[in-house]
Amino acid sequence: MQSSMSKVRRFLYIVEFVLAFGPSFIVLVLALIFSPALLLGLDQDILSKRLIFVLIILGFGGFWGAISLIGLTLFPFQENTKPTRLKLYIMPGVIASTMASFYAGTMSLYLLPVFIAPLLMTLQLVIKQRYYFST
Repeated sequence: MQSSMSKVRRFLYIVEFVLAFGPSFIVLVLALIFSPALLLGLDQDILSKRLIFVLIILGFGGFWGAISLIGLTLFPFQENTKPTRLKLYIMPGVIASTMASFYAGTMSLYLLPVFIAPLLMTLQLVIKQRYYFST
């Protein structure tokens, strides 16, 4: 385990977390707000409607895992989510962000960093907490 983390390092982790997950979280909340209109849209087939619904659910599950992971990183000695449960929370977010990255890449390459940043931040935190996941 690591020793106590300095306040500056904690602040930098929080800033990095907000910058990485902020834009994609805003997109996720907007998708949730406009999901009735998206699901009732007449120009979409049933498969794309289901995909939007699944991406919203997976995204919120993954965001819950990301919050647990940053909490574990900032306060490693406090009681936190068990490793197997944390893996189950993180995987939906990785799936949702990967699917959204493919979709954003087909629309515009400028949107791609919005959905790749959470993947990179999650990878960084998982590598930092690799000993926690191996227990």
